[in-house]
Amino acid sequence: MKENVLRETDEAARALARKLIREAPFAALAVNEPETGFPLASRVLLATDIDGAPAILISRLSVHTRAIEADSRVSILTGEPAKGDPLAHPRLTTRCHAHLLSREGEHHSRLRERFLSRHKKAKTYIDFPDFNLFRLEPVSANLNGGFGRAYALDKDDIVRPDALSGYQWLDLPFVKKHAESILSQVQIQGLALIDIDPEGIYVRNGQEIFRHDFEKVATNNDELLSFFHELVGKYPKFKITF
Repeated sequence: MKENVLRETDEAARALARKLIREAPFAALAVNEPETGFPLASRVLLATDIDGAPAILISRLSVHTRAIEADSRVSILTGEPAKGDPLAHPRLTTRCHAHLLSREGEHHSRLRERFLSRHKKAKTYIDFPDFNLFRLEPVSANLNGGFGRAYALDKDDIVRPDALSGYQWLDLPFVKKHAESILSQVQIQGLALIDIDPEGIYVRNGQEIFRHDFEKVATNNDELLSFFHELVGKYPKFKITF
């Protein structure tokens, strides 16, 4: 009888998987090279949509764009090694279908802003005709949380179902402006707000990106700002959370 090396997927595993995607500034992207069929890996900048789905910005001239046009199946690897054995640190391989976003579509505008909030230097080329945003729709994932901690996850473990339609009330410019004002009042040195959504916030501390989820999901703009104010009010514990 073959031994099952996978652990039962629990909420802690789901939270770690979402964190590994949402905090990653970049990822290794694997595609199938159309001419040879060989796996082809490249490094790409990464952002996430409001439901947690990853998004990438790549040039139409690149080999991996041609590969995606021929076969939408891709995988991304996220999770950076720290000190010591690199295999002792968590990493996540996520299988996805890559979907090109039309510049005229509502998803493109939202993801463009979310991408630039993470990667400000991309503003110099994001609107070039040969650069395109792709939303990566997760299908399944393999989480290795360290030695002896392997999990298999499905789409709903990675992204929040129905978030795109359920969060239409979000007035992001309004919320982000007020959240930045709140953060400036507490003067947390080195900490800058990247983005905010009904589930939590992204902040930057130096070169690192951190994701912090609220205790529950906000249902309107006022509640979202209230959750943010409550979170920032916990400083310095707020800083220790990361």
